[in-house]
Amino acid sequence: MSGTPGCRICLVTPPAFEPTAFTFLLARVLDAGDVASLRLRMPGAGDDDVARAADALVRVTHRADIALLLDGDAALARRLGLDGVHVPADRVAAARAAFGEAGSVGAACGGSYDDAMVAAEAGADYVAFGPARGAHAVSRETVADWASAMVVPCIVSGGIDLDATGAWASTGAEFLEFGRAAWNAPEGPEQALRGLLDAIARAPRPG
Repeated sequence: MSGTPGCRICLVTPPAFEPTAFTFLLARVLDAGDVASLRLRMPGAGDDDVARAADALVRVTHRADIALLLDGDAALARRLGLDGVHVPADRVAAARAAFGEAGSVGAACGGSYDDAMVAAEAGADYVAFGPARGAHAVSRETVADWASAMVVPCIVSGGIDLDATGAWASTGAEFLEFGRAAWNAPEGPEQALRGLLDAIARAPRPG
């Protein structure tokens, strides 16, 4: 997954969902606007449940030409034929060794610029900063400094809502990731995606 001019949206699945029903919802959301990738995140689920979900989702994501990434398990992602894996920053080298060069390896770096540097040097295709709010929130200055200085693209994830979307887009981050802000929006996820895209389009870009 690589950056394009401007800022694009990535999605992360709910932590638990019924695969068949969710694929219908996902297809409608992807028809509503541009999305760069979907991260499959099912904490606590067994490999068989993850495999069933991935099998359902990959048909939709490939048809829409977006990347499907698995959270946390590079060997399973490779076995399932997914597009990439998302791992903690200190596991990038191991994930690259397990997944090979064919897929994307992303690094969860929290709010640490130094962890992002280490991950990039280990072969990460992108670094993810977050959460975007709360006691351990990454600073916008950290994201802006990375986006302005580094070739490896960055994602901001974890708790971005519509009101904050424009400000995060203005950091220069190549991607913003949304979960509950999209899936649980009272107006519905399709309309929520349109609102997020509109907020990004209206945000001033650095430089």
